[in-house]
Amino acid sequence: MQKQLAELMTTLNKNQRLSKLAISEKGFLFDPETGQSFTLNYSGMQTLNHLKRGESLEDTAKHLADEFKIPHDTALNSIEAFLIQLGRYI
Repeated sequence: MQKQLAELMTTLNKNQRLSKLAISEKGFLFDPETGQSFTLNYSGMQTLNHLKRGESLEDTAKHLADEFKIPHDTALNSIEAFLIQLGRYI
């Protein structure tokens, strides 16, 4: 899973792909490169917004762990699983 996640992060950061994803306040995600759109839940929105600001996975996990009052490892594993799932579509 780590290799897959590392490859995905490289892809998302290549040509600033992650920063090009548009996220509405209601959780609609639009990928202008593919024309696809998705609906995110609140934690997905928070995750992508933190990553779009250039935060690391570790820092993003810390924010989510604090906000949702969950262990850091749980937040990090959830972020990794979410990104792997997202990577299947973009």
